[in-house]
This record gives sequence, structure tokens and C-alpha cells, in this order.
Amino acid sequence: MTHSPTPFVSLPMTPRALVHLAVEGLERMWRPDRATLVTRVIDDRGGESSNEHLSARYCVMCSVGVHRARAAGYATTLDPAALLRRGLELEPPTNLNQLGMGLWADVELGTGLAGGLVGPLVERLQDVGTRDRLDGRPLAWCLTGLSLHAERTGDARARAAADALARFALERCHRPAHALFVHRAVTPARWPAQALFSTEIYWVYALATYGRVTGHAGALDAAAATMRRLIALRDAFGGWVWRYDADAGAVPEPFPIYSVHQHGMAPMTLHLLAELGLLDGETHRRVQRESLAWLWHNQLGRSMVDAERRVIYRSVRRRFPVNRLAYTLGRLGPLQRLTREPGFLRLNATCRPYELGWLAYAWAGREDALG
Repeated sequence: MTHSPTPFVSLPMTPRALVHLAVEGLERMWRPDRATLVTRVIDDRGGESSNEHLSARYCVMCSVGVHRARAAGYATTLDPAALLRRGLELEPPTNLNQLGMGLWADVELGTGLAGGLVGPLVERLQDVGTRDRLDGRPLAWCLTGLSLHAERTGDARARAAADALARFALERCHRPAHALFVHRAVTPARWPAQALFSTEIYWVYALATYGRVTGHAGALDAAAATMRRLIALRDAFGGWVWRYDADAGAVPEPFPIYSVHQHGMAPMTLHLLAELGLLDGETHRRVQRESLAWLWHNQLGRSMVDAERRVIYRSVRRRFPVNRLAYTLGRLGPLQRLTREPGFLRLNATCRPYELGWLAYAWAGREDALG
């Protein structure tokens, strides 16, 4: 699958307006009585409910976006340091998701919590079995956090752990032939080389960060190569697809297409690579525009941005049970093509806090990057 860009049409909202929406949306997600952020769920009749699914992780993740938005001058009553501490308190940092993202956030915010995070993080990474079985997201968060912490403090233990984790990513998880990462180093026999967009993009961000901190050319080269591959594998609407086959360099399953990939996770990584000179300015601006444009010009032909509610809807996905069939029989080309038609698709009308947090992290202070 290759991407054939269509002529760019002006975005209905600027990055600055999107950051304002994200900050105001996070305010609406905050529940003072519970001291946590909640996911908002819109039903088919326009009613709304909420849940606290993964709120601990989302508080930690959103802390960096709120911090960056405040630094860029956006008004908010949310306290990024309090968000980080609350997230760690809600779920003690005993897993690598909390440890890695918590350390990353601590360095960004300067909250002084690293003393309780680095030791357990390094200890867990020394367990080869744990490292081999984990997917790329928590490991990439750990690499980003360790790299930033080592840069700020000169912590030799953190630097050694970052070096070992970068080697693991490049030697065990990366497939240079097609510049993609596998989901886990030890993978199921059924689909051994498959991975998700989150696996790919977080490894790219982490290796680019590690390469910037250490000057490791191999890490920078791998990050740039994978980003170029991901750009080439987008769909015809500029959507970042969901599932990849790292050995084949192909897309066995494009859906769901997630809004957070379009406005947050891909943009923050594109910004970093452009700042490091790993992506030329023209390509950077073009891909950023196309990524954001998907929010209004997508397979459903509808806006994912609900400015009145201050949410961005989560994804475009296949209807059940077509989604299961397409996933199971994903290599059947005719079925794939047929089930990409709007009648087989539906809107996932939820909005999770981290989605708005990553938007703010990606664009606050970079509002004019599109030119």
C-alpha cells in the first residue's frame, strides 16, 4: 500500500485552535471528587457517560502535555506535577508502563521523582524474559525516560540501561530490510512479525531521543528509516494504519485508524525528527498537514473534531463482525478492499484523556510549524 497525497486543502482548525480544544477538553475530563481524568463516551443518541479505565496511566501521560501547554502560555487549572503524582499514586509504579512514562514525565516536569523510579525500572529491564515478552510501547517509554534522565543528571546507571535497551531494540526488534519493528522480541508463531502503529512510533521517538542524547548514529538512522517507511505505508487519506508486518514490509490490517495518531503521536515524532535534521522541512510540513487533514477528510467523510463538546473522536473502525473477519483473513485482498467502504465502517465516539494530552504535547509551542 502506498500513499498518494491529494492536493492540500486548508485545515478547518489551526494547530493553535486544536491545542486550545485539547486543554479545555482535559479540563472537562477532570473529576475533582475522584482527583482523576476520565474517558468520555458519546452514545448514538448524543448522550454522554464516562469511565476511569486506565486513568492512572492517562494522568501520567497527560502531565507532559499539560506542562508543555502551560509553558506555551495556555491557561489551565490543571497542575501537571499533581497529575503525575496522582497517576503514580493511583497505580504504584510496579510495571514498566508506569516506570517508563513516569520517568519521562518526571524529567520533563522536574518533579524530582526519579529516585523512586530509576532503580525499579533498571532492575526490571535486567530480567531478559520480561523484556523479551513486553511489547514495544512500555520499552520505548523506558528508553525515552532513561535517555532524558541520563542527559539531565549524568546518571551512569541510567545511561548503561539506555544503551542496553537501545541495543535490544536495534538487534532484537528492528527488521532493517523493511525498517519496521516487531511488536515483541519473542512473538507468537501465528503472526511472528506483526506490530502495531504504537510499537513503531514510540520506538522511533525513543531511538531518535536516545540518538540525540548519545550521538548514536545507528539509532538515528533506524529512527529516520522507520519514519520514512511509515509515511510510505499511510492510506489514501493520509491515515497512519494500525497493523504492520515487519518481515514483509506490508500492512495486513489498516483499521482502526486512530485520531491520536493523526494529531498527536505521529506529529510529535515528526517534529522531533525534523528538529534533528532527519526529515527535510518540505516533507515535514506536507506530512503534518496531511496527518491533521485526516481529522476532517477521512473514510467516513466526517469530522472527528467536536468543538462544542471539546473532544476528538477516537477512531474509524470496521463494524462488527466484519472487523474480526478482516483481521483473521486480512491477507485476502478483495475482502480488505471491500470492507474499507463506508458502509462497513463506523465511528468510535469516545475520547480518552491521553489523546488530548499527546495533542498538546505535540503542538503547544510548535503552532507555526506548518508555515
